[in-house]
Amino acid sequence: MATSPVSGQFDYTSLNARNTVKKTSAEEQQDRFMKLLVKQLQSQDPMNPMDNAQTTSQLAQINTVTGIDKLNQTMSQMTGMYAGTQVMQAAGLIGKEVLSPGNGFRFDGSKPADLRVQLSEGVTNGMVTIRNEKGLEVAKVPVNNTGAGLAKVEWDGKKADGTTAPAGNYSISAVGQKDGKEIALNTTTWQVVKSVEFGSDGVGVYLANGNKTNFGSVIQIQSANG
Repeated sequence: MATSPVSGQFDYTSLNARNTVKKTSAEEQQDRFMKLLVKQLQSQDPMNPMDNAQTTSQLAQINTVTGIDKLNQTMSQMTGMYAGTQVMQAAGLIGKEVLSPGNGFRFDGSKPADLRVQLSEGVTNGMVTIRNEKGLEVAKVPVNNTGAGLAKVEWDGKKADGTTAPAGNYSISAVGQKDGKEIALNTTTWQVVKSVEFGSDGVGVYLANGNKTNFGSVIQIQSANG
């Protein structure tokens, strides 16, 4: 099913509307308090008037309440503005390649594939296995890096028999040795961004292979032609 480039429209109108209301709830609370205070002063016993400490205490209470209310309003506005900014930034990714957690990538038939493997401290003998769309093993590539971090692995497109693999979609998996045991390693790959979507869980980025990643998970960006 086709998806529009940018979906989940961000409501800037409602954001602006919140800034044009006649009175905030904080102002309304302050108005009510002042009216009650004036009424209390007018009806107080002249022989036993309210002292300054009582007045100051009540003023401090209303200032605290209105201050919190205004802070909440400001935070809500800032959250809305930040979300809108994320949508615009994510829209700029469409048509570009992003490096993000995943195992799918496209080989163009000639240019070496740039792959990445996440190594933790103490991992050795890393090995990447490359499979075609049918899930059949095509090649194995060793991970030369030994330090912790994101290790770059390059596949020249050669299959195990020495011939060049055809252009198409491939996937990778990786393992390494730690404390004498084989462990699975996380991988990251390059994929072209097809569309973005704004939802309740943030900004989603849809990739050419049909997978989805979060906007915050994007590690690197480059033009689609590398």
